[in-house]
Amino acid sequence: MKDIASRFLHALSLASLVVAGLGIAGVAGAAEEALPSLSYDQTGERLLKVASNQLSQSMNGGETWQEIPLPEAVKDGRLVTASVPATAEQALYIAGPSIGVQRSTDHGKTWHELNGGLPNQDVIAFTVHRNQPETLYAVIAGDGLYQSDDAGGSWKKMDGGPTQPIRQLIHSDMKGSMQTGWLYAVSDDAVRLSMDCFCGWRPTGELDAGRVHDVAYALDDPERIYVTTEQGLWRSDNGGQEWQRVKGDGPELVALTLAPEGTLDGLDPEGELMRSEDQGQAWTPAGV
Repeated sequence: MKDIASRFLHALSLASLVVAGLGIAGVAGAAEEALPSLSYDQTGERLLKVASNQLSQSMNGGETWQEIPLPEAVKDGRLVTASVPATAEQALYIAGPSIGVQRSTDHGKTWHELNGGLPNQDVIAFTVHRNQPETLYAVIAGDGLYQSDDAGGSWKKMDGGPTQPIRQLIHSDMKGSMQTGWLYAVSDDAVRLSMDCFCGWRPTGELDAGRVHDVAYALDDPERIYVTTEQGLWRSDNGGQEWQRVKGDGPELVALTLAPEGTLDGLDPEGELMRSEDQGQAWTPAGV
């Protein structure tokens, strides 16, 4: 296996003069319309869907859905993501512009704001650390990326983030980082990554596939990553250093996630849940 960290640092040194000082200023106009999102908890039993400012969960692979009550702040904001931490299945986080970051520990009956220490509530991307349930990451429009190590009790700005607008953020425990893992950030034009020591950002391998929608990786093999784009599904087996188009006649998917056992789930532009059991080559509606 190629040394991912070495290649990352080499690419970063070449790009440093270009990106120095630019920060995340371009993010303010990001995500004018929120794309749907999908995510599993790490048991694989609970599938979460964010769409049209609503949050739903399914306990049977998407055959039926139950809507989760949301706080009043969502009515005036834009819900962009929901996330369950690794070892705290009762905790559920939501985030979005004008919503900030909020947590529920009773399946949505009550919500608690976690915005103390953030400059404002314009959170445009959010994720939880892969293995550390109290470590959270939030991207603030026009500002940068903040980290909490106490489940949202306090926040610290870590860096300015990528120079391009961010729409999605995920944390991976892929090997090769100088700290605990990697952050992948999805923009319209590319997927970018950074070690979670915040040593700088760079694009993953060349991905000439039009608009990028979403990214997901295999929990048991974090070097295997999938990206869904307006030109289809792409796969990398080396952490995003190189991409190859997944063969097949699959639908365009605007959201993507992997179940722990490796099943791929996605949402098409009409919001229908699609499923693939063969690594994205063939897709069928969930429940069929």
